[in-house]
Amino acid sequence: MTEEVTSSIVLQTHTPPSPELVADGSMLAILVLVGILFASGPLIIAMLVSPRATGRRTGEIYECGMPSFGKATAARFGVFYYLYALIFIVFEVDVLYLFPIAKIYRQGVGLVGFVEILFFVIVLFLAIIYAWKKGVMKWEREALSLR
Repeated sequence: MTEEVTSSIVLQTHTPPSPELVADGSMLAILVLVGILFASGPLIIAMLVSPRATGRRTGEIYECGMPSFGKATAARFGVFYYLYALIFIVFEVDVLYLFPIAKIYRQGVGLVGFVEILFFVIVLFLAIIYAWKKGVMKWEREALSLR
């Protein structure tokens, strides 16, 4: 009877986590903390250091250190610059998902893993083709002129 009680006690004891899991968790915590600092640091510094002067020319278009004059004061810039920036950001973030996959690929993900990665890359490629067919990649010169 004492043997049964002893074996049940042994089964209920807590096993410590493996050092690899603890190291991975601490690295993840450090990475998240550094990411938060890099994201919020410039905002906080800019809030503390930037000048607060406002005047009648605060919202005007300003380029190359010269005040705007003539037709340039009413110029509207096309949205094309923003579309290129958004496309870059979207695909940059998607490509970042490939880094962890490349890390575990050495462990032998097999044919199923390869097909999943191939599917992900094909979806990215189809998104580029879709944006191209929609005309997002077309640069409209007339829309950017100041006439």
